[in-house]
Formats: sequence, C-alpha cells, structure tokens
Amino acid sequence: MSQGHTSDVVVVGLGADGSAAVAHLASRGERVVGLDSFGRGHTLGSSGGLTRIIRLAYFEHPDYVPLLRRAWTLWRELERESGDELLRQVGGLCVGPRGGRLVSGSLRSAIDHGLEHEVLDPEALARRLPLFRLDREWWGVEEPNAGFLFADRCIEAHLGWAERQGATLHFAEPVRRITAVRNGALVETDRRTVRAARVVVTAGAWNPQLVAHLGVFLRIERVPLFWFEPVGKWPELAKLPVYIIDGEVTRGCYGFPYLPDQGLKVAPLGTDVACEPDTLDRVATDDDAAPVRAFLRERVPSGNGALRSSKICMYTMSPDGHFIIGTDGPIVYASACSGHGFKFSSVMGEILADLATTGRTAHEIGFLSPRRFA
Repeated sequence: MSQGHTSDVVVVGLGADGSAAVAHLASRGERVVGLDSFGRGHTLGSSGGLTRIIRLAYFEHPDYVPLLRRAWTLWRELERESGDELLRQVGGLCVGPRGGRLVSGSLRSAIDHGLEHEVLDPEALARRLPLFRLDREWWGVEEPNAGFLFADRCIEAHLGWAERQGATLHFAEPVRRITAVRNGALVETDRRTVRAARVVVTAGAWNPQLVAHLGVFLRIERVPLFWFEPVGKWPELAKLPVYIIDGEVTRGCYGFPYLPDQGLKVAPLGTDVACEPDTLDRVATDDDAAPVRAFLRERVPSGNGALRSSKICMYTMSPDGHFIIGTDGPIVYASACSGHGFKFSSVMGEILADLATTGRTAHEIGFLSPRRFA
C-alpha cells in the first residue's frame, strides 16, 4: 500500500454527484483525488440507464425549483465545455387525477416560481397524447423546459473536466475506511492511504458502509428499467415529451420518446423491493417486466413490442423521499437521491464543493438537512 499521499479533498464515489463534485473542486484549484470502487463508465450504481429526466415544475417539492434552475444552467455550461450533447429539451408532461400528487404538485411549483407551463384538461390532454389511453377524468401539466439527460455522457463530461483541471482519479479501487484525524481524515484503500482536509462521500447505495449513521435513514430499493421496440407508430413515439403517469405500478410510471439507438424506455417510479448493493440481483425477470407490460397494454399499446434491453437500478431512499446533504466532522456527504436525483447532480457538485471548501453554500438546502430526522 502506498503511504503519505496528501490532498485538499478526496471524493469517494464518482457517479452522478461525485463526478460533478470532483469537477467543481478541481476547477477551483483544489488538490482533489477521486476514488471509485468500479471501472470507469460502469453502470453498477444508480446512474446507469442511458437517460434521465430533467424537469423544473417539480411535484416533489417547490423548494427544489431554484436548484433545478441552477442545474439546468450548469448542464448547458458543461455541454459547451465538453462539446457533447448532454441535455435534449423535448418538453415534459405530468398526468393523473387533478388533485393527485403529480398534477397538483407540479402546478404548485410552476405557480410558486413563475415557470412556463400549461394546464391540460382531459380533452386537451387527449389531443396532446393521442397514442395514450388515459382515464377520462385525468388532467396534465405540461412544461416546455423539460427533457432528458444522457446520463453516461454527463458523468464522463464531469470526469473529463475534472482531469483537465488537474484532478487525480482512481477507478476499481474500493475505499475500505475513512478515519477522522487531527485537521482532516485518512482515506484508505488496498492500494493507498490519502490524507485530506475534507472527504466528500457520494457512494450512493454504499454510503451507509462509509458514513455509519446514514444506515439508520437509508433503504436501498431494486428498480428495473426497460427498453422496448414499438409495434408501430415509432415516428409518433419519437416525438413524445418525457412523461410521468400517476396511479400505475406502485408510485407511477415514467417514459421517454423513442430513440432509434435505444428503443422506447419505460420504467416504474419505484417498486418497494428492498435490496443490498453487494448482493443485488441484476437480471430483470418476467415478473419484473409484468407491471410495465401491463402499463403499456393499457396505456400505450403501440409501445408494447419486443423487449430490446433491461437493467436493474438502485434507488437509495430516505424516509421522506427527499435528499440528505450533511456533514460529519471532516466528512461531507450527499445521499438518498430517492430515485429522482440525477438531474440535480450538476448543482450538487457545486454545493458539495462549497461545503468542502468553506463549510457553507449560498444554495438553499436547509430542507435537505439530516436534522429534519432528529
């Protein structure tokens, strides 16, 4: 084992949030080391799956909206820096009962923050989604400032930016221990020990193994993702907005426009199936696909074609479904993205860099503090 390495900050876990954190830290001139348990570009955590929705009229809580606005700006800046398409704006639509969480929550965020949006009554909704069979009393909230992120490209863009700014990244190197010491912490792997003033832990489902007290709050959920080849009307399916449909498959179903190189992606918002990251069954079964197949048969029959591919994702869930951002001595951590965190990772990198360098951030994140569980 190599000894005596020093750094200003070590980032543990280089997925969505970690890749952004190491990039923002390096861009500020910090000596930063990034460590990940798996190989570069792996999809074994919670960031795989090719695409992730981004939207601003956030039904989960209106306090997320300022963070989303900043995240959108940062994604566009990262696009320019990387020269690659990261965010495709196709519009977004939340659909369900008028008083349900999707429609009422999205409308609340849109009104509170003056977001551009349109409320669709059942007749207008049917015209907007002619390929869908929706309940006759359902309404929708449509927003133009929504779309999807190319997840793998986003992570690699952050990692590349970090390296160009001088960051040192190590992959396939699990962290075994983080120990608080005088004026910082020691981060140990099988290959090296790094001493740093601060450690940022963004290891997703593995966070409880590194920040022990998080285990009280976090639950890991196994969630399957599916890509289908439509039985017809693929040109129309290619023009869809990103969408979330309420009242299906536990918490709802979400989907994307058809992409020729991927297919039609459809997945449940959650499953309530608990798992452990080191023993996760990563093969999607017919039982996993059955609820999504039922959704397609009932709601989008033209999409119910052959299965092209599938993947198992992990949701790291907090008790209330919101993120947890906190500090513990020299450790700064972000966890419990609760199945909706990828879109925020650009601004999360900025927040974590703030906390690791100054101990505070100008972003309003009080509602995400672990103190709410005290």
